[in-house]
Amino acid sequence: MDTHRLKYFLCIADEGSMTRAASVLGIAQPALSRQVRRLEDDLGVTLFVRTARGMQLTEEGERLRASTSAPLRQLELAIQYAGSPLARVERGYRLGLPETAAGILAAPLLGSLSATFPNVNFSVTVAPTDKLVEELLKDTLDSAIINSVPDERLFYSDLLVEDLVLVGGQGSDLRPNRAIRFAELAGFPLVLPSSRTGIGNTLENTALRLDVKFSSRFATDSLQVAKDLIEAGLAYTVLPLSACGIEIEAGRVRWAPICEPTLSHKLGMAATAQLKVPRGFGIKIGEIFHEEVARLTKSGRWPAQLLPSRHWH
Repeated sequence: MDTHRLKYFLCIADEGSMTRAASVLGIAQPALSRQVRRLEDDLGVTLFVRTARGMQLTEEGERLRASTSAPLRQLELAIQYAGSPLARVERGYRLGLPETAAGILAAPLLGSLSATFPNVNFSVTVAPTDKLVEELLKDTLDSAIINSVPDERLFYSDLLVEDLVLVGGQGSDLRPNRAIRFAELAGFPLVLPSSRTGIGNTLENTALRLDVKFSSRFATDSLQVAKDLIEAGLAYTVLPLSACGIEIEAGRVRWAPICEPTLSHKLGMAATAQLKVPRGFGIKIGEIFHEEVARLTKSGRWPAQLLPSRHWH
């Protein structure tokens, strides 16, 4: 199969519009439409339906995007950097991720990094922001995705901001179209993070400002434990949608927005000023981080807003 047709398909899926995709790809719209029809003929399925809002993926289209987006991206990177000095870099690289982002970011990010740097071994630590900062400062991590924290010992570059929502079990009456006021959280049995950074810090500061006292039945920094408690109907928690997308889609948990005030948290890429990697290598690592986050947010797979960022290295 012509991989160019897959590239065209993914661009239309990301843009949600044949016109915008044709502009991004630099080809005429009729030619792009023909390529998509040929791809549909080859596969024997319909990939898009036209709606008033643009091009919408069918169920078969969603499956194709999910199965081809990351591999095609990795193939393009491998070809692009096959003759580059970066492809000959041999070393290890230690990366940290928060648990709320690891499920959605780890696989595509590591796929792109390994395609660009085939001789680099990547190790991943998943932990709360305070633990990741501690590991960065001890030089046991090279870089990490963390919540925005004031620490002059770190070089930090924003990646995205995402809303926080209230998550409960399938037996709860939470609904996406009915927001829960922050003060109402006091009436829910909550499982809250043990860590004082990230989501825990956001909740604590907002509660102090509004003089709200939570009923915290459980405390854990394990996302899986928190989700297990929620699915068992024992607790509710506050999370970004990206951290429980699979459970929501499967109907195992329900969610509602939070209002008065709305809550959000930032994630960014951090390292110490003494990052010990070659300059070109460090710059490319940062670019891949931002490209993968941009791809995930633009496609809607990561319900978040991409933020403008500084140069990484």
